[in-house]
Amino acid sequence: MSVRCVRAIWLAIRRTTRLSHALIRKRGVPLPENEWSHTALPNLLRDVRFGCRQLCRHPGFTAVAVLALALGIGANTTIFSVIYATFLAPLPYRDPDRLVMVFSRLGGYRHLADAGDFAEWRRRATVFEDLNAWTLRSVNLATGDRPEHVEAILTTPGLLAMLGQAHPLAHGRDFLDEEGTVGRDQVAILSHRLWQARFGANPGIVGRPIRIDGRPFTVVGVLAAGPSDRLEAGVW
Repeated sequence: MSVRCVRAIWLAIRRTTRLSHALIRKRGVPLPENEWSHTALPNLLRDVRFGCRQLCRHPGFTAVAVLALALGIGANTTIFSVIYATFLAPLPYRDPDRLVMVFSRLGGYRHLADAGDFAEWRRRATVFEDLNAWTLRSVNLATGDRPEHVEAILTTPGLLAMLGQAHPLAHGRDFLDEEGTVGRDQVAILSHRLWQARFGANPGIVGRPIRIDGRPFTVVGVLAAGPSDRLEAGVW
């Protein structure tokens, strides 16, 4: 076969390949991978420039679209943040999957346990590592200048240790075991939020008396900033 014949065949194959690519582009059939690598970026840039020109020609539509996107993204972010913090985020305690709440049942309904039931549970329980009681109530707090209505958590000694917070107290100490008995239970721990808002973050409040519902209580500690600030309670 002569050189002229080989050249003619090569040119025919090249023209056929160009024609097939043109037909593929016209019919919308995907091009080979190497062909896409040469056309994808220019096509993308051309589409971006076209979109920008259209947005500039219609400023009203552009403003509405941007506002709708901003509202949608903001609303979804807020909703997800609330749902995550309320339902999905793990409890900020040590081994949260091992924490359970126990209630009394009366007539098929769940009720808060009284002191007698709790004492009996604590005496007889063998499946729990620790057992503590707490409840939430409203109290009047007075420090000599003005009274204030706050939420308080009434708890047995050992609750903070059971929850397993790494550094539960910023100042002072936790409740002692003997302070869970009547007559020695007039002690209190302030939340970090109340300590800053009402007492000016003064560490000297530890050891000083405050009045709760007209009775004197001694402040023995201040909670550290952290998970406890999520709660409504200002006094423990």
